[in-house]
Amino acid sequence: MKNLKRKNLVLALLVVLALAVAGTTYAYWASSINVPENTTSTGTVTVGTGNAVETSYVLTPGTTTGGALVPASQLSNSPSGSVSEVVVDYDVQWVEDGTTSQLTGTTSTAPITVTYLVTVLDSDGTTDQTALVSDLVVVTPALGNATGLTLDAATQNFVFTITMTEPANQAEYDAISGATITITFTYSLGTVTTTDN
Repeated sequence: MKNLKRKNLVLALLVVLALAVAGTTYAYWASSINVPENTTSTGTVTVGTGNAVETSYVLTPGTTTGGALVPASQLSNSPSGSVSEVVVDYDVQWVEDGTTSQLTGTTSTAPITVTYLVTVLDSDGTTDQTALVSDLVVVTPALGNATGLTLDAATQNFVFTITMTEPANQAEYDAISGATITITFTYSLGTVTTTDN
């Protein structure tokens, strides 16, 4: 009889634990990172002298949005309108300015490198959580992104997809839930090559 009670108690505890886990999973992304309504941001970057140019994209709870950015694995457990990715789209052009002068009859080209830095402020905007959760935000460049620019040529389109991986524990979740995430893109030109046309 004692063994039966013990088995029933263990079974009841397992059922309660399963319900608690299921409830936590459902509510896990109830408040998260808000994104623009159409999940796409388009911007323009102009490189003048050839120095590195920075531009930032901010995911913030204060933005009017159509949903929250959530890990793909949690999309089915998230509120309606949530998204598993955000697409950021920049048109980049290298143009002459007062310092750079294109020689008539020549073409100047340079390889371009785009790097990014993720910073995260908690939901109060007071504590830098970057060291704890920056790895949760994944920025993937499109395979078709340009590898070089030509001076005074048409703009080149650069596309990046932002996704989020699932936090490993409650501390990571608390740090990123409702946080403001800033992704700073840096566009750098390499050695310029000038050729006669």
